[in-house]
Amino acid sequence: MDETAGSAFDRERILQAFDWLGREAIAAGQRLDIAVYGGSALMLASNFRYASEDVDVSLLGAAWPTWLRTAVDRIAEAFGLSQDWLNDAVEFHLSAFADRASDHQEFGTFPRDDEEVGLTVFVPAADYMLAMKLKAMRIADPAKGEQEAADILNLMRVVGITTPEEALAVLAKFYPKSAAQPEKQLFLLRHLLARPQGLVDAPRYPR
Repeated sequence: MDETAGSAFDRERILQAFDWLGREAIAAGQRLDIAVYGGSALMLASNFRYASEDVDVSLLGAAWPTWLRTAVDRIAEAFGLSQDWLNDAVEFHLSAFADRASDHQEFGTFPRDDEEVGLTVFVPAADYMLAMKLKAMRIADPAKGEQEAADILNLMRVVGITTPEEALAVLAKFYPKSAAQPEKQLFLLRHLLARPQGLVDAPRYPR
């Protein structure tokens, strides 16, 4: 593909990359389960994100096999992506209180055009996704703030909450230490809820 290295993903490019990873897993005689987080999870599973810079993942119950690292490099070259387009740095930010079964849901299996499955992709449940956004709370970031604000507002609507206190209860479920000193989140949430622009009329997660 004639793309600029490091350019953002759209939804179809991620799905194509997952198809490739699924075929590589089948060729290696393995089946891989991964969970996708952050902007990529929202882009895949919602109707209010349309691009992502990279794909934040956690390999569920496995270390990175050699074939996977090789495949990731091949995809980076073919798609014109940075070498770390698929990365597990997000694992540092995952909640120890999140359950694989109840706090995640299956997004899909890959490759999409084959009855054999090499890759299964999961995304966090909406309340877990919201808690991760609240913990990071980057709405004051001049580069990403507006998108982060829209993500939080849309996820709050999906979860069915409308107040800062309800949002902090979701944060406490997954990140009790962060919720124990919520001054930053409270201040930013009150500011955010006073200007609810950027919302999707009917946000869906998952779509």
